[in-house]
Amino acid sequence: MIGSRLAEVYRSLINVAMGREKADLLIENCNIVDVISGDIFEGSIAIKGDRIALVGEKVDAYEFFDAKGLYAVPGFIDAHAHPDFYLTLPEYSSLAVKHGTTTLFSECDAALNALGTEGFELFVKWARECPARIYINIPYIFPQDPAVEDANFEISYEELAEIAGDLLVGLGEVLSWSGVISLDEQILKKIDFALEKDLVVLGHTAGAKRNKLQAYSIIAGSCHEAITQEEALEKLRSGLHLMVREGSIRSDLGIIKGIKNVDKSWISIVSDGVDPRKLVGGYMDSIARKAVELGLDPIDVLRMITVNPAKYYGMERDLGIIAPPRYADIVLLKSLEKFEVERVFVGGKIPKEAKTKDEPYSVMNVEKIEREDLKIDADGNVKIRMMRLVTESVTKEVIREVEVKNGETDFCKAVLVDRFKGNRIVIGLIENLEMEGTVSSTFNFDEYNILTIGRDYDEIAKTTNKLIKMGGGIIYSGKTNVELRLPYGGVMSNDVGDVIQKLEKLNEVLKDDGFEFENPLNVLYFLTFVTLPELKISNKGLVKVKERKIVPLIVES
Repeated sequence: MIGSRLAEVYRSLINVAMGREKADLLIENCNIVDVISGDIFEGSIAIKGDRIALVGEKVDAYEFFDAKGLYAVPGFIDAHAHPDFYLTLPEYSSLAVKHGTTTLFSECDAALNALGTEGFELFVKWARECPARIYINIPYIFPQDPAVEDANFEISYEELAEIAGDLLVGLGEVLSWSGVISLDEQILKKIDFALEKDLVVLGHTAGAKRNKLQAYSIIAGSCHEAITQEEALEKLRSGLHLMVREGSIRSDLGIIKGIKNVDKSWISIVSDGVDPRKLVGGYMDSIARKAVELGLDPIDVLRMITVNPAKYYGMERDLGIIAPPRYADIVLLKSLEKFEVERVFVGGKIPKEAKTKDEPYSVMNVEKIEREDLKIDADGNVKIRMMRLVTESVTKEVIREVEVKNGETDFCKAVLVDRFKGNRIVIGLIENLEMEGTVSSTFNFDEYNILTIGRDYDEIAKTTNKLIKMGGGIIYSGKTNVELRLPYGGVMSNDVGDVIQKLEKLNEVLKDDGFEFENPLNVLYFLTFVTLPELKISNKGLVKVKERKIVPLIVES
């Protein structure tokens, strides 16, 4: 959605406020929640075009809406969103506004990394057409860390900025803080681009402390990686805006309650991505509800999903407050404590559901793989560098002596096939995964290459080839077969029902097949995430994360 420019409409807003023009819409008989003072008062909201002209007093209008005592609050904001999380943006944003989330500050790393500049153009097109306001943080992630992985496409920031136009607000989370503080020139070029354009730079400081954190905070303005109260306080003291996650990847809301004696305007609640299974039941509304249930004050929570993120992005003149001349993004709630959404207005209008009409396409520059491609160059008892799954997102490096026969081993394999360059296969071994089936996926952070996990060599080749032929998505082959097709780049679908059904089934079958985690799909997402500990896999090889280097599978004695 595109909003009006204040310079073009302020005269009409003044005329409505002064009673010289009719408002287009008057929302009357509502309890207006002022996020600045914390007051709640009865009154009306006069809207002209897509902006608020007057709050409190009644004026004449062309249309009237009787709120019947409902609470009027600013539209919710997700300050760190990943709306290309399995769904195309029209479908994702339609679900978002249904639950009162009217603005998303979005990274679109899946669309960009899976489809290149064309994917970014498509995302921007959707952003201009969909019912929510979508502002864009250009993804830093192509690649996450150039020292250990290659980009899927040659991409120009200048070209992306031109495509994004007035939707561009920032540079997405800069994942390699160690690369920043070591002054890696490849990384600093992206920082230079953002700072020269006065863009917001989002941070990602997992593991950074003391002088390293403060050195990184020189270029970044926020961080969403705090998982303890101590980490949260250190980030705030380092001058970072604290974004607290509550989504499909992490659940960290509890840390806010323990943060005492701080200016809470420096805290926003964000999702960091919500998968469709959760999204259909709620978005920032359900996150806010949980925050209140944890003991946070409802007004503080409301500020953390409205005015606080608006101020972080320097957009408090347009968003986050029910006051002139902000956009008329207004949510009517039955209950402030329970954040029960009754009605949503975006730009003073009831939003319409959007549907993706663009033809799907994907990139698959590989035809097939053979069993022979999966063999390692060794025989006999050899020392192998392996990944041990510690959590859904973290692995530990383990050196094991393994019996290799004819280049093959009984351990579970993680096989990465480069579907963009089509000339690389990387083999890794997982020490502690006892699965019988095989799973292959093109949805993984942030390469979106083909990653296949399994034990049986023939099944790995067979399932991978099936995924290649399908054009991308997720396939599980075992006692039960499950196929989730993601026709847009191998990362997105416009079929909400199919995505939800298949994700639920995939989660179920993976749990039954040796994945001892609540969300087994997260393992697939994060094996390629080369900025979280400790040993990961990329299109260049096995990655020793802390040292930012590629290491061999076979350890020389």
